[in-house]
Amino acid sequence: MTFDRRTLIAAAMASGAALPVLAGTARAAASASPAPSAQPAGPWTEHGFVPRAGGRLAWHALGPKDGEVVVLLHKLGGWAADWRGVAPLLGEKRRVIAFDLPGHGDSAMLGLPPYVQTVPETATMLLAALDELGIERASFAGNSLGGVVSTEIAALWPQRVDKLVLASVSLFEGYGRAGLAAADAKRDPKVYDAEWRPVPRATANGAAITGGAAGFGTLVPAVEIEQDASRAVADRWVRPSERGVGLLNTQAALARTIAPLLFVYGDRGHYVKYVETGKAMRHDAEIVQLAETGSFVHQERPVEVAAAMRKFLDAK
Repeated sequence: MTFDRRTLIAAAMASGAALPVLAGTARAAASASPAPSAQPAGPWTEHGFVPRAGGRLAWHALGPKDGEVVVLLHKLGGWAADWRGVAPLLGEKRRVIAFDLPGHGDSAMLGLPPYVQTVPETATMLLAALDELGIERASFAGNSLGGVVSTEIAALWPQRVDKLVLASVSLFEGYGRAGLAAADAKRDPKVYDAEWRPVPRATANGAAITGGAAGFGTLVPAVEIEQDASRAVADRWVRPSERGVGLLNTQAALARTIAPLLFVYGDRGHYVKYVETGKAMRHDAEIVQLAETGSFVHQERPVEVAAAMRKFLDAK
């Protein structure tokens, strides 16, 4: 026996059962009034949301509206506030827009996170949001996840990208679905709990349980402590976003980019090994490497990073 959609709806109404479509509508209506942001206060002069299928993307901006646009994208488990030390130093003559990536910061998605939030999905959501904001072309700067997304945008839509800045970004080949399953099987309980929720990684004095800049992260305790806060907000969106990075061959994407490119890395932490990879993939790229700096250069050394970015973005 078969039923069409009208028959199913009529049967559900007759039985008093709640319909998923109605529940979804109620959630959407409830999200129309955004909750107060959990992010630290930043230098932003404007905030807004762009509705996308399944939720909304939050953006934060400053600088002249007629200036050249630079888009800032944060790390895995981060938020737009990661860039608050750099943004005002870029915004003297540029339009600076920082996004919260899907499920992160103030970007609210309806329902449960997917198993994988792929990088191309995130990239297309961001470009659609920029379309809504009337921005056809911009420079992109990203750290960690944000840098991978920026790379994919530059690879697939070169006409949308003026210049590209990668600040401490993983440049690896990806490991496919089998590798992803193997990584899930080796879940580190110091990083994720059994429900794939991020575990706090800083001790009371800010030292990273996972080894600090000697292992992965930062030399600045305040950055590690704030990362715990931003990861808690992203919650179950962290691992799906990380899985998306694992499925992408970022090296292949980087090799397809043609936009002028600046690498900004520290000399400590997880991402240092990718400096040589970047040199090999893009011989023409500029490279700035900051001493005594970990994986989050833009948060640890915002003045120096902003200066390097200004010089690069100003060059003709």
